[in-house]
Amino acid sequence: MNTKVNFSLTQIEYVLAVYKHGHFARAAEACHVTQPTLSMQIQKLEEELDVVIFDRSKKPILLTTAGRQIIEQLQSVLFEAKKVTSMIHASKEKELEGEINIGIIPTIAPDLLPRLLPLVDKSLSGLKLSIMELQTHRIIEALNNDEIDVGILALPLKIPKIIEFPLYYEPFSILCHKNHDLAKHKKIHYSDLKYGDVWLLEEGHCLRHQIIDVCSLKPKIDHRKFKFESGSLETLKNLVQSNGGYTLLPALSAENYGKDTRLIPFERPIPARQVGLVYRREHYKSELIEALGASIIDALPAEIQKIRQKDLDIIAIE
Repeated sequence: MNTKVNFSLTQIEYVLAVYKHGHFARAAEACHVTQPTLSMQIQKLEEELDVVIFDRSKKPILLTTAGRQIIEQLQSVLFEAKKVTSMIHASKEKELEGEINIGIIPTIAPDLLPRLLPLVDKSLSGLKLSIMELQTHRIIEALNNDEIDVGILALPLKIPKIIEFPLYYEPFSILCHKNHDLAKHKKIHYSDLKYGDVWLLEEGHCLRHQIIDVCSLKPKIDHRKFKFESGSLETLKNLVQSNGGYTLLPALSAENYGKDTRLIPFERPIPARQVGLVYRREHYKSELIEALGASIIDALPAEIQKIRQKDLDIIAIE
């Protein structure tokens, strides 16, 4: 027996908004409708599907067992519908136009965006970018919830359903105070990093774990008078300048540093990270994402564009 089910994309959008916010009023505000309108449409969808999607007795509102089973399919339905709309729009437009919602990790954003945005403004005038600075785990969450279209971060992730689009390699250098023992070296080898006075990024940053791997740091008692973990590479550079010690910097962050510090390259194989784009499925904005990737490469200094993997030691993402 075939049963015909009728529901609208608007109803799906309302369901996904409640799933995202865990609250009917906040979901209604995000969808620019009244709460009674949103609640009524979701109830109609539940009646049409003959399931209760949300347990309304919980705060925040949670999915029922049936709701958990269908939520990903509802996301896919909305995604594919947007894909059709985008294809129709693209067929009518000669110039590349559209909006991309981007998540970018904090250790890339400050150095890449000032190079990228003027280039996009000039060469892709029909492209609008909405950008959020997010740590890697939040980018993955936002992709899975369709809050963003693409992430800019360190690769590889090797996560199911996440497509990776590598762009460039970024080698690391050591930044140390001019009076530090490391400042005597012309080039640094892994074995030279036997000092515990390294400044680290706070938990949640993938670059923190890459630095720990490169420096072979192991849990131990820390006797330093000052211990500070930052969310900013710029702060770490200032700490090396004022308080000594050392840290690792990716190439784009290593262009400006204090007069009392020294930047020292590594011997081969040079520790490095791979930077690229990530997105879910075959994205309906794939043409825009490819244009974004090309612009990122064009925005890089020529010496970084030329870097190839053969001389590098790509540090894994934890």
